[in-house]
Amino acid sequence: MQNMPHIASRVLNTPLLLEPGYARTFFSALAPRLGIMELQDDQGVILTGEAMRQSAKGWSSDRERNRPYQIIDGVAVLPVQGTLAHKYGHTRPYSGMTGYDGIIRRMTEACDDPDVKGVLLDNDTPGGEVSGCFNTSRKLRQMADAAGKPLWALCYDMNCSAGMALASAAHRRLINETGIAGSVGVVMAHADWSQNLEQDGINVTLIHSGAHKVDGNPYEALSAEVLARFQSKSDELRNEFAELVAGHMGMSVADVLATEAATYRGQAAIDIGFADELVNGIDAVSIFSQHLSTQGRTISIGATMSEDNLQPQADTSETNGPAAGADQQVPEVGAQDAAKLSAQGAADMQARIAGILQCESAKGRETTANHLAFNTNMSVEEAEKLLATVPLGTTTDAMNTALDNAMSAEDQPEVGADAGASDDENDEVAQFMGAYKTATGVGK
Repeated sequence: MQNMPHIASRVLNTPLLLEPGYARTFFSALAPRLGIMELQDDQGVILTGEAMRQSAKGWSSDRERNRPYQIIDGVAVLPVQGTLAHKYGHTRPYSGMTGYDGIIRRMTEACDDPDVKGVLLDNDTPGGEVSGCFNTSRKLRQMADAAGKPLWALCYDMNCSAGMALASAAHRRLINETGIAGSVGVVMAHADWSQNLEQDGINVTLIHSGAHKVDGNPYEALSAEVLARFQSKSDELRNEFAELVAGHMGMSVADVLATEAATYRGQAAIDIGFADELVNGIDAVSIFSQHLSTQGRTISIGATMSEDNLQPQADTSETNGPAAGADQQVPEVGAQDAAKLSAQGAADMQARIAGILQCESAKGRETTANHLAFNTNMSVEEAEKLLATVPLGTTTDAMNTALDNAMSAEDQPEVGADAGASDDENDEVAQFMGAYKTATGVGK
C-alpha cells in the first residue's frame, strides 16, 4: 500500500497507450486501492463497487503465459506480455507486466549472440505507459538493422496501443486468427474526489505558486480550460504515435489516423496494414526459422533473387554432393541458372539496387539501405520513403550486410568462362557481378 501514491502519479492525469477494454479493467483493479468509488468513460458508462471488481476479475493471473527466453533454431523469442511499463527493473515479464528496459536488455543480448539469426517479439499485451515506449520502438529497429538480424513480431493474442508501437518496429508482423492489433490512440484518466471530500467534511487547500502548478489535481473537478489543454496534448501525442507507426510500417499517417484507434482481429488487421501474414501462433517460430535458413540459399550471384527472376529454383542439397561422373546427370544450379537470366532482368535488378543504395535518404542509413536493397522486394520509391523515417547514425559499416555474411558462409558457384556457359552468357553474368560490386563496394 505504500506505493499507491507513486502508482497514482503514474496512471492519473498522464496519457497512457492502453486498449480501451483493458483500460477499464486496469482502472477497475486500481480503484479500491486509490479510494475511487466509481469509474466513468467518455461514453458515460459508470462502474461502481462490485461492478468494478467483476471487471477486474476477468484479467486474473491465470492468463499469464510467462514463457522463458529461448533460442529455437536460430530464433530468439522475446515474450512481451501484460502491461508495458517504463523502467520496470525486470529483464523478463513479471507479475503481469513487461518493462521497456527489459525488452531492450534482451534485444541487446540477442543482437550480440552469434547463435541468434533473428529475433521474434512474442506479443500478448494491451499496451501501457507512454514514457519509454516510442524510444523503445525506435531502438528495437535500430539495433536489428545494426546487427543485420531480422526482427519479426507475433501478435499472439493481443498487440494493442503501446504493443502496436513496439510491433511496428519489426521488419515483418505475424498475427494469429484470434489476435487483436491496433488501438493507435491515447487515453488519459483524471480522478475527481471533490464530492467525496465534501460529503466527508474534508476541505483541501492547495497552496501553490504558478497558475498551472496544480492543474489536474484530484481535489477538484477539471476546469474547461484544463480539460481542453489535456485534450490538446493527447491529440498531439496521438499524431506522434501515428507518425511512428506509419513510418516503420510504410503506411501513410492519414491511413493510421483514419482507424480512429480501432482494433482489428486476424485477417482484418492484415487488410488494414497492421500485420503482414496470418499464421497459427504455434507455427510462428518455425516459419521465421525457415525464412532465416533459406535466405542464403536464394542467393546465387550476389543478390537476392525472386522466383520471377530465377527459374528453376536450385536444389541446394545437391551442391555439396559427390562429383558428377560420366553417367551422372547434374541439375542446373548456381552459375548456369544465373547465366540464363535475361539481360533486361539483370539491368532492372541493377537499377533497383543502385537506386536504393544511392538515394539521398540512404546517407547515414547504409545498413538499413542494404537490408532493403538485398533482402526485400521494395521498389526504390518505397525504400526511399521508409529510409527517411529511420534516425541517422544507426548503421555500422564494419558489419556490412546480412547478405554478405550469408554468402561468406556458403560455397559460391564460379561464374567465369570455364563454368560451362557461352561467351555471351559469361559477359552477362560479369556485367551483373560488376553492378553488384559497384553498388555495394564488395570485392573491389
